[in-house]
Amino acid sequence: MPSAEVLASLAANHPCLWGNIHTPEAAAWVIEPGARLLPTRSNGSDSSRWWDARRQGGLDQHGQPIDALTDRRGSRLIYPLPSTPGEDAAIAAASPRMRLQRPLGLYGGTIFGHFGHLLLDLTRTYQLLRLFRRSKEPIWFHYPGQTQRPKTPLRKGELEPIDNPLVDEWLRCLGIRKRVRLIRRTLDSSMLVSSGVLYRDRAFVTADFPLAARAALAPRLRKRLLKLEPVAGRIAYFSRHKLQQGTTCFEGEQEVVEALAKLPNVDVICAEELSIREKLKLFRRYPLITGFPQAALHLKYFVPYRKPSELASLFLFTAGARSLNSNWVNLDRVYGFGDRLLDCTPAGEQPGSDADDGSFQRRNPFAVGRVVDTMRELAGQ
Repeated sequence: MPSAEVLASLAANHPCLWGNIHTPEAAAWVIEPGARLLPTRSNGSDSSRWWDARRQGGLDQHGQPIDALTDRRGSRLIYPLPSTPGEDAAIAAASPRMRLQRPLGLYGGTIFGHFGHLLLDLTRTYQLLRLFRRSKEPIWFHYPGQTQRPKTPLRKGELEPIDNPLVDEWLRCLGIRKRVRLIRRTLDSSMLVSSGVLYRDRAFVTADFPLAARAALAPRLRKRLLKLEPVAGRIAYFSRHKLQQGTTCFEGEQEVVEALAKLPNVDVICAEELSIREKLKLFRRYPLITGFPQAALHLKYFVPYRKPSELASLFLFTAGARSLNSNWVNLDRVYGFGDRLLDCTPAGEQPGSDADDGSFQRRNPFAVGRVVDTMRELAGQ
């Protein structure tokens, strides 16, 4: 078997690692009487920092920001409310037509269009579904990608319009599409219920993340997935060679794909060409899934199982500085799957250069031969 490291045991100073390794015990529930959710809107700044260009969030009954409802990535605050939000409270209170009132407000967090953030930043929603799966109460979301109100009010039973097919499909996979409501006006609630996040990008994953993630998918979808049996002896390689944009481009992957075409029991998968439901099935169909880190592989953490051996093991390749987000380590720590990583940084090189084409943040070469040889060994060829 190729020399590889278990993700959960990766050292904090690993040269490829980006972010902190941390596993808090559990996320705290947020239960706020008389709270108010403010819609996403521009703050009038011309800042080039997108995370500062807008504001959104929740105010408690005293008009103070609810910190647990502010999104963060690492230490960066995303669209935070000002610490003294008198202006926000005044705007919301002055225009009754711009307000909604509910006895109970279930807040699911922020919907981001990027697939990785779509999956992992909705942990408030997954936590809510542990208690409110059977409820018919709407779940309220901030959705910065779609802030304009419909020209005509929604009729009873009409779905909230979602303009992103990927977002729409994931909400359907969760079984909550009919309950989704976007916060386009100030929402006043007699009681607001939400949760602190169970995951923060490059920062932590809480110990209760697995319980919430396993409750996330719609019950019917979970049952269908549980019926799937693995195909013995086959390996999937999740390829990124067709991706046109992203965080890291691993240069040379086309050569790997061409070599894998000669291995009869290895299937090359381009995840972006499959629906979310089709991707979910792969983690019960294949005993082993390999590839460089990519968002689609995070779907493993939502697939139901009776015992961990029913799911595909992950064997990840990586190369270069900041090529492995600490999320992978934190997730394996809380799940205990024992998924593995092989560092394929080229010997004697300084891989990792900032991309200047606007498509990728960085371009990292890797030891192509080592990846190909490892795949041959894994495939028993």
